[in-house]
Amino acid sequence: MDRRQFLGAATAALVAAPALAQQTTSRRQRREINVLVWDEQQDVQVKSGAYENFLGNAIAEFLATVPGLHVVSANINEPEQGLTAERINSADVILWWGHVRHKDVDDSKVESIVARVKRGECAFVALHSAHYSKPFKRLLGTRCGFAYVDSKKGKGYREYLRIVNPVHPITKGLKDFEIPRTEIYAEPFEVPFPDKILIYGHWSNGHSFPDLCYWSVGPNGVARLARSRVRQPGKVIYFRPGHETFPIFKQPEVQEIIKRIVLWAASERHKA
Repeated sequence: MDRRQFLGAATAALVAAPALAQQTTSRRQRREINVLVWDEQQDVQVKSGAYENFLGNAIAEFLATVPGLHVVSANINEPEQGLTAERINSADVILWWGHVRHKDVDDSKVESIVARVKRGECAFVALHSAHYSKPFKRLLGTRCGFAYVDSKKGKGYREYLRIVNPVHPITKGLKDFEIPRTEIYAEPFEVPFPDKILIYGHWSNGHSFPDLCYWSVGPNGVARLARSRVRQPGKVIYFRPGHETFPIFKQPEVQEIIKRIVLWAASERHKA
């Protein structure tokens, strides 16, 4: 190749490079985010009238309307408890709701989920009573309990939710809001101190709780505790509202927060 041919080829490559980069970026932007919504499917979710077809399906239905999300709804009564290897290995974000059947969850499925989160391959979102779920406890390495719980014999308490980190992508632009009927969880919350607390909930009787917070978790556990720098730690998010007999996941403010959690968690998952 002579000098003229070389310069011509180099010029052509430079012209083509932006187009190729744009195509690559476009392909990345078009990639769907795989979301797995797992629900214990307690009968009381339907019998109470809170949900027509279980709360996990309700969450999956509104998330499925978000462009770019591919949502699968799974439950403990399905073959392999709804946790097939394909579902676990393809998930970018796993949302988990459990309550009275934590011990029934297959340990091998739990270990597969925990391993993927620790490798930074997916994010795990624990909803409401899933603070006692096996994956959440394994990832945080603590009991994950709290001081006090009260649903007012099923009548619920009005909760006031305050945005305490208004600059985070999940909560930016959101306003404080109320949930008419919730169950009280009271501090202290027996977990490692979170990376960030985004929303605090409180009740008129003085109890309060970190309603939305998250942790970075690497191969050695919670990054803050492991005292090690993790290149791409997995994210573990906790969102407290979501009692099984109150239609909390139908509330627009709650749906918006869950949507933002999923989109943010997926964006963190795909960071180099």
